[in-house]
Amino acid sequence: MFDPTVFDNLKVVIEGYIYDMDIDQQISVTDRSDIIDLAKMSRQYSISYKGIKNKRKTAEFLIEMAHHELSGELLQTTRKPGCRVTLVFLETQDSKEYDEILYRKLKKIWGENHPVSLFITKELTMTSFYYHHKYKVEFQTMFGEDDLEALLQIVDHSIVLLGLTSRK
Repeated sequence: MFDPTVFDNLKVVIEGYIYDMDIDQQISVTDRSDIIDLAKMSRQYSISYKGIKNKRKTAEFLIEMAHHELSGELLQTTRKPGCRVTLVFLETQDSKEYDEILYRKLKKIWGENHPVSLFITKELTMTSFYYHHKYKVEFQTMFGEDDLEALLQIVDHSIVLLGLTSRK
């Protein structure tokens, strides 16, 4: 019988939790990706969602399991296998002015222990230009099956943060 990995178990719980909120019309799932990288022997799952009221921002929740974690779990050489988690917020605007409230909230909630980055890129076309703002939280802890409650709290926080609007 196939014994699911930590990655598989976390992915199923997070995916189910987010889709339940989509069904309850708290958020709207916009994309998902489940990648098995055969070159690196790693796994990555991401799911993107928007708030119902404020659709300008998208949140993306990523779970990754590197080859050494995956092989360590399968060969039972790793005592406590885990996954890396990244939370990303994306928005496109016609201004390079970023959402300072969102950035400060991310720093306040997670910035003490986990790097919070802001990337601003400008997209030029023949007729217009846009700024893409990417707010990224890279969690430094490895998440295992014992950390499901913490992962669900990250999702809950992300949904609250999607509803924030800047005071511009």
